[in-house]
Amino acid sequence: MRTVRTYIFYLILITLVCAQFSCDSVAEGTILYRVLRKLKFHVMKISVMYPVRLERYDVLFLQDLHTGPTKEEAKEIQNFVNTGGTLIAAGDDQELANLFEAYGLKLRKLEKRQKLSRRIPDEPFFTGHSVEEIRVRTDSVIEPLEREVAVLYGTEDAAVIVTFRDGKGRVFLIASSYLFSTGGLRNNEGNAMLLYNLMSTLPRNARIGLAEWGYYTTESKKSSDPIVALVFGTSGGLAAVYICLTLFVFLMLRGRRFGKPLDVRERNRRLSSEYVHAMTDLYQKGNTRLSILKHIREKFRADLSNRWRVNPNLDTQTFLEELARRGAMDGNEGLTKLVMDLELTGSISEAQLLDLAKRVEAYAETANLRRTKLTVR
Repeated sequence: MRTVRTYIFYLILITLVCAQFSCDSVAEGTILYRVLRKLKFHVMKISVMYPVRLERYDVLFLQDLHTGPTKEEAKEIQNFVNTGGTLIAAGDDQELANLFEAYGLKLRKLEKRQKLSRRIPDEPFFTGHSVEEIRVRTDSVIEPLEREVAVLYGTEDAAVIVTFRDGKGRVFLIASSYLFSTGGLRNNEGNAMLLYNLMSTLPRNARIGLAEWGYYTTESKKSSDPIVALVFGTSGGLAAVYICLTLFVFLMLRGRRFGKPLDVRERNRRLSSEYVHAMTDLYQKGNTRLSILKHIREKFRADLSNRWRVNPNLDTQTFLEELARRGAMDGNEGLTKLVMDLELTGSISEAQLLDLAKRVEAYAETANLRRTKLTVR
């Protein structure tokens, strides 16, 4: 019973830790989100539960989208920039194709991944802390078709970061999802400095709409399953998933390993006398009564030692003295006689063995010793 209770306690503890971790991870966000917050910007996450509200932002930051804007949504983003907003879009897959095409640009796949990118103009665009080299790990580059752009980073014949003005606003397009990822910012000082330089071009306390992994509008929210959005889009929903999974694992393992919980008083456990009878019947021709007696003696000593914190390996006299000193129950010297009788080394009959087992059992019940159930299969 104690083992089952302990297991349930640890299951609940693990569930709470997982739920807390889930809530914390959702609340804190990625390293990009935390950096933007530390730079004193008002960052609003874009998700299924909190779709795009372009009128609320000064800056729209798109990072490594797995669900990109449609052609109609790309036109809305153009209007947002044209009226004074700033667009920062980073990614090297086709999810941003509609947005690039809206500005007369396209992504071209490389045959070999480009790991590093160098500053192109002699006069740096970001004058505060110039960064000569960044780590991009990109599979694509930007090709201008119908628009003149300023290439900030890339190679002699391929652009990785470009910028241009559009109406009253400005656009930064970046052909790299790694640049501002957790690994890209944490392990590369140049990438972190570039992000700082990029943010230095924005108004102080600017409102940033940050979309990581997906660009969701009100229409896309309506078309999605609200139950899925509730479960996987909120911290409470993720915590509920952890709890259900933990409960499922517990129910699967409960019957296999621990069996049905026993009564608190262990009324249905077998007595030592039953154990003695079974062992005697099985091994009576082998004259193993002394071995059984030794087993009972050692187990009884171990139970006494656990109960009163006494070394079970002491000699009999010292062992009894330590038990008496620590207040062991010894009414009418019953315990002393029992321990001495268990030290029998000569021949022993089945009746004597059974009597000793019953006495051990009776004392264990009286003294409330922590006993291990003895069973014979």
